[in-house]
Amino acid sequence: MNGTSSMMSPMSPSQKKAKDNLIGAIKTKAVPLVELRSPPALGRGYGVTFVLKAVAAELGAPLLGVATALECHDKSSDGQGQAIKRLYSATVASLEKHGVAVIDDLDLACDPRSVCRSRTLVGDIKGSGDIFNWEVAPSPAMLLKALSDAASSAGGVIVFSSVEDAHLAFIKAPLTITLEESTVEDYAAVLNAMSAKQVDAEAIYALHSQLSPADLKASAARVLSKGEISTKALVSSIRDELVSVSAVAPEEVEPVDLAEFPGLENIKEELERNVLFPLENPDKAKQFGLTPKRGVLLHGQPGTGKTTVGRWLANRLKGKFFLVREMMVQADIIKVFAAAQAAAPAVVFIDDADIVIGGWRPLDGHRGSDVFRFLLGRMDGLTSRGKRQRENGDVVVILTGQNVHWMADMLLRSGRIELWLKTKLPEPRQKREILKKYIREDPGALELLGKNREVPNVQSAAQASDSFCCADLRRVVSDAKMLAAWDRSSQKTPLEGSVYLEKAAERVRSMQDEVKSTTRNLYG
Repeated sequence: MNGTSSMMSPMSPSQKKAKDNLIGAIKTKAVPLVELRSPPALGRGYGVTFVLKAVAAELGAPLLGVATALECHDKSSDGQGQAIKRLYSATVASLEKHGVAVIDDLDLACDPRSVCRSRTLVGDIKGSGDIFNWEVAPSPAMLLKALSDAASSAGGVIVFSSVEDAHLAFIKAPLTITLEESTVEDYAAVLNAMSAKQVDAEAIYALHSQLSPADLKASAARVLSKGEISTKALVSSIRDELVSVSAVAPEEVEPVDLAEFPGLENIKEELERNVLFPLENPDKAKQFGLTPKRGVLLHGQPGTGKTTVGRWLANRLKGKFFLVREMMVQADIIKVFAAAQAAAPAVVFIDDADIVIGGWRPLDGHRGSDVFRFLLGRMDGLTSRGKRQRENGDVVVILTGQNVHWMADMLLRSGRIELWLKTKLPEPRQKREILKKYIREDPGALELLGKNREVPNVQSAAQASDSFCCADLRRVVSDAKMLAAWDRSSQKTPLEGSVYLEKAAERVRSMQDEVKSTTRNLYG
């Protein structure tokens, strides 16, 4: 090993194993292209660049990549093309001199404008990397094809990494070497390298095994910057960081009181009794052996208040509410669950889960995506009531959805979903109360539709709102307000507020009927 390599920080066992595998692949020269990847679906921070740098140093070759491409000083509109040529020339030169070329973040160096988050979105299903890219830049595939030919001709090997994998659909698959997920030995190596041998690596790993080496380094550095490091201080730092990044802040969510939403009283009571009571009263829960329902499914037609329930919970739980959004990749979802566990007792809320999980369902007809399997595994772990849950508190997973048929049976089976709650369309009396509520809460509506700031008669509008959900009723008030404001600005004789409301309800009904008719004509 040369001097440059000896000056590098110590490698973790997983990183050393990946480096040794790369060196072995290079020496055998079995294939011209070898790719180094992070652990599947876990994102960056596991040391891809660090390992490639170590490989290049051991072989005496330069580490090529973004910096190589940026050495091109061409300011013309074809600067990107010049950068690719520069990267190609530097790679060929390394092949000729060393028999190997090492390139980090090849696709980022070629075309950073087209980098998306596709690799971790749908797991490890071959050929799925470009499903979520409307357009795949040809530059990385073109460069790899040219470099593969050059390596074959020179009898050399090109080792590379890429941020994404969409371009790999257009070339012959390279030999792939994957960094393994972090182990307790990796944690110990990272902490030892930071002069934190006194920290119990096993304890940290038992609580937060999902951390990448970079995450662990950052948390340890935060503690060291304040003084002496200890196991307790590092655990606290990790938890604070996870929660601060992932938890939904109450001030970011519209304040909601479910008691003011007619039709959601039963939902509120069920969640209060079966979820919030044991979460918010840990002493009583421990005394009587009470545990919350850890898997909750909230289902019903669109606009019936499912998302409203989420807003209510976010405000109620104050920093212990975590949201899984539609386009999150698995690395993000893992962090959300880890943060929820760190903040336990807490709630993970998956809104529109029939759509989200519909995208995670088995695309290959068998094993399913990594994200879907991860969710199943997490819900099994959260409902098993093991030692970790008893010591650290409970994490409740609440899913909402319109059509539960989109959710796989293996997710809905007893043991994963312990409480089913259905939101319903409001009844006639409830619709009247909901209309009045929306008008009272909207100063503009109260001024335009009421007399002396009194809520107008909503009877006719409620009757014209058959099968309307809460969202539709909010739309009725909004449209009625617009009609009244238009008449005023046009200097027309204003109508009664009740008339505007009835007209708005009829307009919403007409649009809904037109949409249904069009849908029937399109899809039968």
